[in-house]
Amino acid sequence: MVREIGEFPLINMANVMLTILRRAAQQPTSSADCLERLSRVLTLAHEDAEPQRLVLEERIRRAIAELFAAALLDEVSKDQFRLTARGRIVLEEHPMGVDETVLAQFKEFWAHAKQDDTIGAQNEAVSIGTPCAQAYLDGHGAYMSGRPVTENPHPADMAEHIAWDSGWFEALDETIENAGG
Repeated sequence: MVREIGEFPLINMANVMLTILRRAAQQPTSSADCLERLSRVLTLAHEDAEPQRLVLEERIRRAIAELFAAALLDEVSKDQFRLTARGRIVLEEHPMGVDETVLAQFKEFWAHAKQDDTIGAQNEAVSIGTPCAQAYLDGHGAYMSGRPVTENPHPADMAEHIAWDSGWFEALDETIENAGG
């Protein structure tokens, strides 16, 4: 079977995050523990993880950063982390996988994502072009132009709806902070 670099159907970001959350729920764990677990999963599926070890390591690094940003993980030591109470709730509510659409419900995650987008744009001149990022910016702009949160144009079951709300409420928070209240 011919496969492109970085293409692991079993190891998408939802599965990577789910593995990390499950490991952290059992005991304090590390990125190395998670890499070992994902490598075993690939071996069980008769896939060789070694040629793309760097891809797996990057996915794990990114997933851990996003899970920390959403306050689903807490640091135990320099190399180890554990699941937070919020992380346990998310794991219970999403036993089949967790990805950015799940993390988007948390304000802390959006602050992290916004910072990453800003850094990426500064370092690589990348524009924010994903539907969720655009919906976030649209929601932020809606608040700033005086539109109510009830004017969210996205269906309630879509990630863009959450992103739009997050942008709107982030603008509200910024306004309150700037007003000193």
